[in-house]
Amino acid sequence: MKKKKDKKTKGSKQETINLNNEIIIGLTPKKEPNKKTESNKKTKAINKTKKPNKSNKPNKIKKRIQKKQKENKKQKSGLKVIKWTSIIIILIVAIILFLKSPLFNIKEIKVTNNSIVSNEEIIKLSNLMTNENMFKYTSKTIRNQIKKNAYIENVKVKRSLDGIITLEIEERKPTYMLKFANAFVYINNQGYMLEMTEIPLAIPMIIGYETPTEDIKDGNRLCIKDLEKLEDVIKIMNSAEEIQLSALITSIDITDKNNYKLVISSENKTVQFGGTTNINVKLLKIRELLEKEKGIPGEIYFQDSERTVFKEKV
Repeated sequence: MKKKKDKKTKGSKQETINLNNEIIIGLTPKKEPNKKTESNKKTKAINKTKKPNKSNKPNKIKKRIQKKQKENKKQKSGLKVIKWTSIIIILIVAIILFLKSPLFNIKEIKVTNNSIVSNEEIIKLSNLMTNENMFKYTSKTIRNQIKKNAYIENVKVKRSLDGIITLEIEERKPTYMLKFANAFVYINNQGYMLEMTEIPLAIPMIIGYETPTEDIKDGNRLCIKDLEKLEDVIKIMNSAEEIQLSALITSIDITDKNNYKLVISSENKTVQFGGTTNINVKLLKIRELLEKEKGIPGEIYFQDSERTVFKEKV
């Protein structure tokens, strides 16, 4: 009897299934968490959140080195600036001393292109003298000194290494006159007053100007209103020159901008010219009438630009 029971117990022991060692389709056994791996993960996470506690000494040393390098660079650049500045100053001083040496003394002063102002007057105004250094005065200073004479419009100063200074002059030319008291004032096409003199020139006289008497001086200009009228006068005279009539016009009255008056002394005639419309047509009509009424004193005026009327002087 005992033997039979032993057999049954053996069979039941053999029939028991160990689920941990067996794999059953459709059923996956739960793995027990590994305590070691979990603890490792936690320690890693904690380590990540914690900042590394490293010493600041290497950073401080690095900063000191960088600071010293910057200071060295600044010192080097400062030394370079001082070096080049010194060289430039030395060169400038050397050039100045060289230019002031007797090698550059003036040996001769030449004046060219002048016809009205004399060479002596121009050289005197320039303040230049022979045996003086040619770089004593700047070109601008020399130019401004010479331009104190109203006839001088511009000056070019040329220096050569052989000690010659050339003053190339550009003069203003008198083209009209103003009657001022018992004198005459020459003016050019830009309205500059060039000279006051008792000697009249063979140029047209402008009458009826508005420039104040206190402004009538050498080197001054006509007032704005007179300058505007002068432009009209120049247009009339340029057109008259084209038909060889300008030489006959001795004076122009500019009192009225809308009616300029021309005086033709050789024919003892005056012309009520009007304004500056149809200048060429008017001048041609004047020339025709002068030929027709030659030698008869009188007055010419225009009814329109196409028709001239001559009124004989009684």
